[in-house]
Amino acid sequence: MAVTPKPPGRFHHGDLRRALLDALAEALREQPPEALSLRDLARRAGVAHSAAAPHFGDKRGLLTAFATEGYTRLAEAQRAAMAAAACDPAAQLAASGQGYLGFARDHPGHFRLMMRADLVDGANPALRAAQEAAWQPLAEAITAGTPHLDAAQRHARMVLAWSGVHGFAALTAEKAGAVLAGECGAAAAAGALLDGLVGACLRR
Repeated sequence: MAVTPKPPGRFHHGDLRRALLDALAEALREQPPEALSLRDLARRAGVAHSAAAPHFGDKRGLLTAFATEGYTRLAEAQRAAMAAAACDPAAQLAASGQGYLGFARDHPGHFRLMMRADLVDGANPALRAAQEAAWQPLAEAITAGTPHLDAAQRHARMVLAWSGVHGFAALTAEKAGAVLAGECGAAAAAGALLDGLVGACLRR
């Protein structure tokens, strides 16, 4: 895909960082992250490679910043969905899943990269903090609905919920939607998945 460089001098301090993150989001719709280079992303943003490097250090730094932003947006999507739902634990747990699926649909570039531990700096403090924040909405919903369980049991339920929702989102992103949807349609299939997960995670 041909990209027309943007006019030189368009960016001032602070704008270039955002432009590079946006260029990465665009590129990830077309290619896997391992196929990208910082030089290519700088070209997409309309700047020289030498201007891009100071903001992130290298490609790994850029991917880590992008993944961190993804986890932040994931937490926000879950919180927004939960705020619009009823306050009982079942509704809150289902809403956290709806927020997760909505995030994966609306931010495919972030979703595609966030779990790639081979490409991001897993020790980065900002990334680790964002990951923890993205885990919290689910943890809170499970904790509220399972006061009868100990910490290890609750963790197992959280893993079950996360694995189910993430798996559905990943299969959808990999264009397996027709199989997932079956005869009932994608929205109904997602609803059935969430109902099943809520029942399994909050059972006594």
